[in-house]
Amino acid sequence: MVTGLGWISAVNSGCGTDKQRPRWDEGTPTIPASILNSLKGGSRFGRLDLFSQIGVATVGLALQDAGYFQANHLAAAETDRQLRDNATSIALISSTTSSCNLTDREFYKTVQNDPGLASPGLFVYTLATSFLGEAALRFSLTGASMAVIEPQPHAGAPLALACEELISGDDEVVVTGFWNLFEQNSAAPRFSGALFLVLEKELKKTTRVHAVLSYDPETKLFFVKDQPCPDIFSLSELICG
Repeated sequence: MVTGLGWISAVNSGCGTDKQRPRWDEGTPTIPASILNSLKGGSRFGRLDLFSQIGVATVGLALQDAGYFQANHLAAAETDRQLRDNATSIALISSTTSSCNLTDREFYKTVQNDPGLASPGLFVYTLATSFLGEAALRFSLTGASMAVIEPQPHAGAPLALACEELISGDDEVVVTGFWNLFEQNSAAPRFSGALFLVLEKELKKTTRVHAVLSYDPETKLFFVKDQPCPDIFSLSELICG
């Protein structure tokens, strides 16, 4: 069951209950003030590189949509308490095409300028998996975590892994999707942003189900109401109507 959906792009942002569709275009994504306010207070969020901030904020939107916490102007400590009190093991399986290349370049610039003054703040985020750790700490995600590198953004691989985890793994809830931050004005423009879904075996925090997702492990295809969904974009279109 798809119980949560959240996305942030350069065009718009929202969640499954907003009655709008994700739209994608060139540009730098802007994190909405509502989620930004709930993540900043007393946390490390302001220290994260933009690549990690986009991912963490979008995971937060998806979890809010699924009913795992309410972040309307909550202090960070209260949000943390709500998630710690949740006994469900939540996995995070994500994909990226851009990886953290822009952060890597920014860090390398500090090395070139003066090796003795290389930025330790940027160095922490020169791995694509840094986001996984930040999201797990921020939202008390105690399940499996994995970052998949995909040649093109479509999140087919993490969606398949998420379904397999729900079928045969230890986690009953999986947050899955993609997050990217591409260089602007590149020769082959791609769209920066993130989109995450919350998949569950059984309803935990909400009675709302956006869609019932079927998965065929032989063909690696996904279906909603017998309609094939080759990637996360077509799936989100069906969910958001």
